[in-house]
Amino acid sequence: MALPNECEVLLAAWRALAGRTNEPGWRCIPVATYAHCHLLAGRRFPGNEEALLAGFHLDIPPTELPLGHGFAVLTVDMGTTEPDRVWFGLVRQPAGNPEMFTLMAADMVSTLGAASGLDEGALFRLFLDRIRAWQNFMRRGQDGLLSAEAELGLHGELILLALLLDAGLNALSAVEAWRGPLHGLHDFETATGAIEVKTTVSEQGFPVKILSLEQLDPSLAEPLYLAGIHLSIDPEGLNLAGRIEATRQRLRNDSAVLHAFNTLLLHAGYADAMADRYPRRFVHNRSRLLRVDDRFPNLIRSKIPSAVTTVRYEIDLDRIECEDQILTNILLHNE
Repeated sequence: MALPNECEVLLAAWRALAGRTNEPGWRCIPVATYAHCHLLAGRRFPGNEEALLAGFHLDIPPTELPLGHGFAVLTVDMGTTEPDRVWFGLVRQPAGNPEMFTLMAADMVSTLGAASGLDEGALFRLFLDRIRAWQNFMRRGQDGLLSAEAELGLHGELILLALLLDAGLNALSAVEAWRGPLHGLHDFETATGAIEVKTTVSEQGFPVKILSLEQLDPSLAEPLYLAGIHLSIDPEGLNLAGRIEATRQRLRNDSAVLHAFNTLLLHAGYADAMADRYPRRFVHNRSRLLRVDDRFPNLIRSKIPSAVTTVRYEIDLDRIECEDQILTNILLHNE
């Protein structure tokens, strides 16, 4: 979680390093030193661009780095001061949003600090994964906010994640199963089936929106289940930050799983720095878990004319008389 302090430290360092020169090179100030990673606030000249530099001891440096969005990712030659340390720079591009870049850099400092107990290889993988997550996050737009519908959907996926944990799935498997933030076809893919999560706050019925012909096509994932999550707006409920914190508390005993969860949140479009921008509070009042099979009322490619290329539709789960599945039984299937 990026704290205001990290932002203030970086901004103060960048102000101190600002200047004008035609001489190419770097000016840097240390901001954090961990056992396996050193972090510097820097500026690259002659462009005067803000940067965060991270140094690792690596046996084999990567040949490819993530492509930034609003920022560049590059290897940096820091001279002979630490010849066995490989340095990587996150450098704001001229068109990059300064506020968003500061949030990203502060988050990197905070994330690497919280994970400093990991071994060097795991810490470097986290560094790259976090860059990729910010890359996806910055593609979402200048304000960095989820739409109201995406916010609601994230609530539903977090509730399903909690239900998987309640049903006995271990933390690592549950977090690895969460594929929605990574643009998977279905929101969860467990060893015993795929689960598509649909969330609604409708006051009448249990309508859920299906966004494509593939989402409820059991020929693409077998077995396939639809989890309907019904919420109500309630001042006594949880806002998005509260629901995320409740999930983090359940994962806190495994730092690697917790870091993976936090990175998935960023892929999903949620940044802790924006937490106060999601004030709506919801109570989870009921759910349905249905098997999507030949009896299920869905629209799939094989059921419609080939000239129809895109379909979006609603299903009222209250009108489906299928028997609800039990999540524990699903997870035990085939064991």
